[in-house]
Amino acid sequence: MVDFRGNRFDVLAAGGTNAVKDKNEAFFRQVRVVALAAALPFVMAVGPIAGYLGGQWIGERLGHASWGRLAGLVLGVVAGVHQTVLIIRRILREIQ
Repeated sequence: MVDFRGNRFDVLAAGGTNAVKDKNEAFFRQVRVVALAAALPFVMAVGPIAGYLGGQWIGERLGHASWGRLAGLVLGVVAGVHQTVLIIRRILREIQ
């Protein structure tokens, strides 16, 4: 028997419907999708910036600052695109 005077999870504990659980999962799935989508601009910006600065630092140590900046920038863009693709794949998995 289900006690309706308790909280909403008493129905689940008594072996009732999974409607509350399904509703919570759908809500948190939407929250994850929004959080992943909000991370995309940061990933696209931080990768090239970190690559540029890291390449500059390494280039100065090796005596080729301009080549180090260029190599770091290219690696940063590649890393940013790679992470963007991974995040988009995860978003697509979440919404299916």
